[in-house]
Amino acid sequence: MKIQQLQMLDALADTGSLQGAASKLHRTQAAVSMALKKLEEEAGFPIFDRDTYRLGLTTRGEQFLRQAREVLRQQQRLQSLTLQLQSGAEPQLRIAYDHTCSPSLLFAAMRQVQQSYPATELLLSGESQLKSLRSVSNGHADLALCPWLPIFRQYGDFETRLVRPFELLVVIAPELVERYGGMPTQRHELLDLPMLIPQDQDIGINLDRMIRMPGQQRIRVNDSITQRELLLAGMGWGICPGDLVNDAIARGALRQIEIPGFINEVHLEVHLVRSADRIAGPAGQLIWGAFAHSPDLS
Repeated sequence: MKIQQLQMLDALADTGSLQGAASKLHRTQAAVSMALKKLEEEAGFPIFDRDTYRLGLTTRGEQFLRQAREVLRQQQRLQSLTLQLQSGAEPQLRIAYDHTCSPSLLFAAMRQVQQSYPATELLLSGESQLKSLRSVSNGHADLALCPWLPIFRQYGDFETRLVRPFELLVVIAPELVERYGGMPTQRHELLDLPMLIPQDQDIGINLDRMIRMPGQQRIRVNDSITQRELLLAGMGWGICPGDLVNDAIARGALRQIEIPGFINEVHLEVHLVRSADRIAGPAGQLIWGAFAHSPDLS
């Protein structure tokens, strides 16, 4: 059995079709089909269930896939370790952060990297709609700072460390309060005001379902930075991460709406995330170790 065959099996299970597996691996459909047929012959038992409309796995095939994925994870870790042993400290450390989380949480650890590994270039990228988590999953980032829910594990084999609670605040500009005639104190009073709401998150967070507010007028934005600017301009009220609006609240540019029980059910955390499939280099491990006081949730 070859690694390439196991990769094709994994891609088939992930995409649900030979065409999808071929596209994911940049191979022809015929090449994938031939390799999987040979894999099944070498295994000596039926891996694929051909009695269904879509090519699925037999019960033994599912067991085989689980072990095959473990082999692929080990192979990826071995490749990653080999590169680290060859080069020493990473030439680059790619860090992605979600715009809803302040990158300043990482600054102290980044300064330690500058001092200990001056040859390592730090690449810091801000992302919207939790795409930072996708970046770690697809290998485009080594670390991510982002909001975290356990359900996100379905998008990759992650190790995470708690950084701090993720605070959501309901805010409004003073000028909109003045135009409205007073600060809303009841949930139903918000229905008469425009609402600024993010578009559906890239990995499945639907704020509409979380807050269940059928507001009459809405402005939807695809990132929290734009949402904050619209809030400051008095274009509506909104639910925004504390990291983005605490400074505006402190200087009076925004006011917090406090309605008991409104978003109490929303409990998120900010986590530092990395892939369990790749071995961290010394610079990445230094930043990871800076949060050793937090529980390791890998």
